Amino acid sequence: MLELAWLVPVLPLVGFVVNLFLGRRLGRAAGWLASLLMVGSFALAALVARDLLALPGDERVHVLHLFDWVQVGTFRVGADLRVDALSLTMILVVTAVGSLIHVYSIGYMEGDPRFGRFFAYLNLFCFFMLTLVLAENLLVLYLGWEGVGLCSYLLIGFWFERASAANAAKKAFVTTRIGDTFMLVGIALVFLRLGSLDLSAILEPEIAGVQPSGVFTILALLLFAGAIGKSAQIPLHVWLPDAMEGPTPVSALIHAATMVTAGVYLVVRMHLFFEISGVALTVVLVVGLVTALYAGLSALAQDDIKRVLAYSTISQLGFMFVAAGLEAYAAAIVMLVAHAAYKALLFLSAGSVMHGTGGETDLKLMGGLRHAMPWTAGLMAIGALALSGVIGLSGYFAKDSILAIASEEGRALVYWAGVLAAVLSALYVGRLVVLAFLGEPRGERARHAHESPAIMLVPLGALALGAIGLGALALDKVTGVLPALLEPVVGELEAGTAGLPEPALILLSQVVAFGGLLLAWFVYGGGIDWLALRTRLASLHRFLNRGMYVDDLYSTLLVAPGKAGSASLAYVVDLGIVDRTVNGLGAAVQWLARTGRRVQTGLVRTYALAFLLGAVVLLAYIGSRI
Repeated sequence: MLELAWLVPVLPLVGFVVNLFLGRRLGRAAGWLASLLMVGSFALAALVARDLLALPGDERVHVLHLFDWVQVGTFRVGADLRVDALSLTMILVVTAVGSLIHVYSIGYMEGDPRFGRFFAYLNLFCFFMLTLVLAENLLVLYLGWEGVGLCSYLLIGFWFERASAANAAKKAFVTTRIGDTFMLVGIALVFLRLGSLDLSAILEPEIAGVQPSGVFTILALLLFAGAIGKSAQIPLHVWLPDAMEGPTPVSALIHAATMVTAGVYLVVRMHLFFEISGVALTVVLVVGLVTALYAGLSALAQDDIKRVLAYSTISQLGFMFVAAGLEAYAAAIVMLVAHAAYKALLFLSAGSVMHGTGGETDLKLMGGLRHAMPWTAGLMAIGALALSGVIGLSGYFAKDSILAIASEEGRALVYWAGVLAAVLSALYVGRLVVLAFLGEPRGERARHAHESPAIMLVPLGALALGAIGLGALALDKVTGVLPALLEPVVGELEAGTAGLPEPALILLSQVVAFGGLLLAWFVYGGGIDWLALRTRLASLHRFLNRGMYVDDLYSTLLVAPGKAGSASLAYVVDLGIVDRTVNGLGAAVQWLARTGRRVQTGLVRTYALAFLLGAVVLLAYIGSRI
């Protein structure tokens, strides 16, 4: 089956083509077709996994050449796919979670006038993501990279009739292009400096001696700029909260299985560059840690249920980059896998809440939904507990492993900052669950809520099983199933000896998880008047609700001057100078034409008089020269 790995991305591409042209005629069958093709892609990925794992550990790399794509002089790029432990993990995540999101969408998007087109875009999104993670060279990877950017634009702005959705799509597209531009420069420099774009050639340990470490620092940071944009890390994070304007299944797909995980994958895949540099690893660590804290604080003040989860994703991705910065690449991927399950579960549960309340997203107007939506409440609670890091669930084995690694390596500042971010995670997700499901209904829509249909609840159940059971892949952060599988690609994680003893780390992690949840229940579950508290802390709430005014800062420093400059060019330079100059030249030609027309009278005596006067002038001139 390794030779048929190319079918894994091709199946969703077929779904895109069919639904793009025939989706309107297929009706509801368009959703089932797209979903079945994704399930087929997952089945193929599982068969590929079986064959790859049958090989010895050091031989689990299979490069599949499809055709020559670009060949100009010495520059050659093939449409080649790379199947190894890392790409295998990613395609299993994308196809498994993507399949469940597709099935869920059949119920969520029912009745939408562009039902078939929606599923065409979902399939295309998965095709490009699968191309990205299977790519054997950086140019094919970049093709998938830009493809997921295109699909995010199409899906975030799917309901483009709403100005907010259209603006959010443009914002996501433009913001991520900033990082993508730096990344493209980095890819060009990789070829110029290393002579190849093939991963098999540039990710060999011997490559370290080809160029000075400073060159690898530049290359790594340029590639990381692309990761910052796609994975919504500071300072290019501002597009992700606004991306919630798209349909909720789109949010789940972006946050759990596709676009935002691409940045983490890129850093892990290119980890050799970052290690040779050293400086770049520190940058990754700092950016991830600052982002985790920033987004966790911002999530506390969001009233929109989807924006809480958006900032949560930004924060959780920060944890993954912290792991990469600590050279714990397997831990970063373990968290990526666990996060895919529980974040998809949380987003789709939020979509179920919206479905059952007629589109309500304001947590202030919810409450008491556990009575009308018991299945959604229970399943979302599982996702919340997993995200909080409750022991036994996947989030514990993922997030707390990263914190343990920081402690064992003697990175006390990183560890305690991570603990604070973990407290914030439990607090904001606990707040979401309490405000949505506990207490009494606070809004009219919440009073008339109803449970979602089975076609939406069944995928939630499957994701809940993943949120519970995926931790089994990493029961031990060094020798667990997934870390051991990834070892030939990302190297072995050496256990450190510094920091707190393991029992203390476990105890502290549970104090953090349950402490944050209990604090959320006490504050928002009736222990105090949280609305009065928010009124008293209005300035702080506004500061956090606005994402610490980062968007406002961009608007002031970049957007407003950009608009002013565009207005000056349009009205002062273009209309005032260019247009007036061109119009003035036209007016001068018209004046000359009108003047010249008076000379052309058509009368012979007029021409004779002009001839006579000309002769007199000519003779007078000649006479004056004698």
